[in-house]
Order: sequence, then C-alpha cells, then structure tokens
Amino acid sequence: MQEYDENRQQAIAIVESLRSGIPTRASTRELPDLRPSLTRLVKQDLAQLAQDKIPQGRLVWGAYGQGKTHALTTIEHIALDLGFAVSRVSLSREVSCHHLFNFYGRAASAIRTPNSQIFGIQPALDKKEYGDLPDSPIQDPDRYIHPLPAIVLEDYFKANGEERDLLYGDLMGTRLAISDLRRIHRACRGEALPKFESTFGVKKHGSAYFGVMADTLTWCGYKGWVILIDEVELIGRLGKVGRLDAYRNLNWLLNWSGTMPYPIYTVGVAALSLRNDLWLSSDPIQNAKRDRQQIPDLAGLKLGHEAKAEVNKFFETALGRQCPTTEPLSQDKLSKLLESLVERHRIAYAWDAQLDVHSLIRDMGSQPVRTHIRAALEALDINYTYQEIIIPEAANLVEGSVEEEEGFFQENESE
Repeated sequence: MQEYDENRQQAIAIVESLRSGIPTRASTRELPDLRPSLTRLVKQDLAQLAQDKIPQGRLVWGAYGQGKTHALTTIEHIALDLGFAVSRVSLSREVSCHHLFNFYGRAASAIRTPNSQIFGIQPALDKKEYGDLPDSPIQDPDRYIHPLPAIVLEDYFKANGEERDLLYGDLMGTRLAISDLRRIHRACRGEALPKFESTFGVKKHGSAYFGVMADTLTWCGYKGWVILIDEVELIGRLGKVGRLDAYRNLNWLLNWSGTMPYPIYTVGVAALSLRNDLWLSSDPIQNAKRDRQQIPDLAGLKLGHEAKAEVNKFFETALGRQCPTTEPLSQDKLSKLLESLVERHRIAYAWDAQLDVHSLIRDMGSQPVRTHIRAALEALDINYTYQEIIIPEAANLVEGSVEEEEGFFQENESE
C-alpha cells in the first residue's frame, strides 16, 4: 500500500472536504481568508472572552449567496482552534429563537469542543468530580435565575448508570419531569429535592440552563461558549408576538444590553432581506408598519417602557457598526482562493493541475463562492480523470421569503 507524506495527506483531506461541501478546520487554516476584516473583529471579541470579559455579539448581514454560512464556518474553526467550545445552530421549522429553552436544547446538543470529534461534553464532565465544584461559580446561590439546573449538575456526579444518563440529557435540554428529578435526587443524595421560591418554568427560567452550561464549559477548561446562529432571517416568518420574543432572546444572547453574566459569545448571520424588507421598508398603500417601528411599540404595550427601550436598542445595534455586512468578493480574492485550490489538487493527486481561474470566474458570473469552488473541483476532476477541459454551468439560486408565514415553525408560539 502506497504511503503519502504529511503534505499530500493534508492536501487530499482539504480537497475531499471541499468536494463534500463540509470545510474542515484544516481547510480554513490553509486556504486564504476571504473575510479578513470580519475575522479580525471576531478574534478581538474572543480575546475579551478569554479574559473573562463578556463582549457584545454580532449579527453579520449579507446578500443571498454571499458567503454568510462560510463566514460562520470560519468563525467556528477559529474559535475551536483558540480553545473555545462552540455550538452551531441553523434556525428552521423545528427551532427558532422565540422559545429560549427550545433553542437551548438545540445549542447544547450541538456543542463541539476543540479536541473531540463528537458532540457534547460528557467526556469532559467525566474527568471531573463532585469535589471539584467549589472551584467554579456553579454553586454560587445567586448565580442563576433558578437553582434547578445547578442541582441537576451536582446530582449528575452523585448518580450512576441510567440515572446519570438521564441527568446528562436534562443538562442537554431534554428535560426530565420534576417527579423524576425528585426521585433521582433522593436516590443519589439521600434527601428531598429543595423547595424553591418559584416553580421552574422554561420560558421564565430557561436562561439558567445557559448559565450552568457556560460555567460548566469554562470549569472543564474551555475559554467560553461560542454560539453561532445561521438563517437568522427565518425569524421573519414568525408572527408579531413570536418575533418580539425572538428579538428579545437574541438581544440577551448577543449581550447588547450588557446584562449577560455568563461566558457566552454569540454571532448570527442574516440575509439582508430581513433588514431591508421586514425591518425598514413599508407599504404606503396599506399603511403597513415594519418591525423597526411596530415591534418596539408592541413591547411597550405588552411589557412596559423598559422592554420598549430594550427592543429599540436591539434594532439600533443590529443596524449599526457592531453588525458588519459581507460584501461580494473581489475577483482578486476569488482568484487567489481558486489558485490555492488548484495547488492543493496538484499536491493531492500528484499531477500537473491546470485551470484558467479567470475564465472560470467570468463564466460563472455572480454565483456564490461555494459554486465557484464546486465548479473548479469539477473541472479539475474531469481534467485529471479524462484529460478533458470543460466549462461548468450553474443554475441561478432563488432566495426564499422572510415574510410572516403562519404555521411555518413547528413550535407553538403560545407556549
């Protein structure tokens, strides 16, 4: 069996990851950075988080197909390389931001850590013991809005077998009934579950789970919890009350009111259509108000003056300098990326790889970066296999609507 040197193995891994459409940390490190200004901002924010300062998060705006998801992937890989735990969540019919705890369940179950190939934190937790907890803020009685998640974590270290797995599931967002928590607590601690001042409610107290998880991650040796949110524009398909809840939850996760006490840093990416069509534009014929005006008014009506000011601040920050916009790549940057890809293909398959990247860019027109990459790989693969030179073609992509759509999300807004 032929053995390849490390350089060739790495080139093969990079080419294969791009061919599958799943960039890896190696490909992010080795290929040119397409958004250096954004990368610089995020690295500055992560440096603050590593020093126990909670930075404001960012929304990254971009036109459809202009590399928002790629930017999120780059941030994910940078954060992992720097020693952070990372969760990446795409909003969808199954999960949105208007239910904070439902969103927590998706984020917690998607946690990746720097030196693990599997999701979750159980391997890291199992290196800890109950007696280590005083070295963390988790047992601080005033740390969380409700003490239940911290007690679940404590019980995890006292339980065994199936009960231990059930408690881990609860920490990951698959909640156990309070009767089961009482039973497990008594079995592993020999005492009744403490009586709380208020019954735990997922809508009112869900942030406590975020806090316990973030503190647990730093206790396990990671520098903080980075939460990345894709497809933020899908919030626009919620009803007005759902959008209000989603904007307020995002505001908290992004720390735009400066009230985030936990080591969490959030970046979301959103299509410009959310901002331009739903937030700012209006229909003069129907005298329709858009979200920038109507959602703060709704917050004031339902929740009072402070909530209205909070939502106003959310929109001001989202539309301000804190939230950059991804611009279309220059032909020079795109050429450098594709030339680097040609070089990796040459090393991976030990051949004289040739590709006229300028002609390919011209033929592909305004297609997204990922389409240029796929086209370049297709041309290189066919040339390598059949010694034929082809001109790839691509269909135009159509951006989906971000307008309100009743019943789009499976979650019930009234819960």
